[in-house]
Amino acid sequence: MNLKKYKRQLAERRISGLLRNSLNSAKDDYRFANIQANRARDFAKKFNIKLRFSDRILFCHNCKRFIVPGFNSRIRLSKIRKSMNITCLFCGFTYRKMIYNSQT
Repeated sequence: MNLKKYKRQLAERRISGLLRNSLNSAKDDYRFANIQANRARDFAKKFNIKLRFSDRILFCHNCKRFIVPGFNSRIRLSKIRKSMNITCLFCGFTYRKMIYNSQT
């Protein structure tokens, strides 16, 4: 394995660990959790790693702040449109993710 792939894999492990730790410690110490989440996001940018959807919804699309579901963001599920609405409580921005059922 060459050095570039090794650095990328190491960054992916650090990103997942930092985001997991930031979610666990967000309700106790939000400032520290915010620093960890922003560091994970910086790692993803530096090594050109695309975050998974479950990790991407932890950041507001408008103000780019770290949002914890139920703590500083509101998540609502719509049965009619089959969508998930996520509202950032810092800037008030709402974005929608459509939910599709697999037929298999």
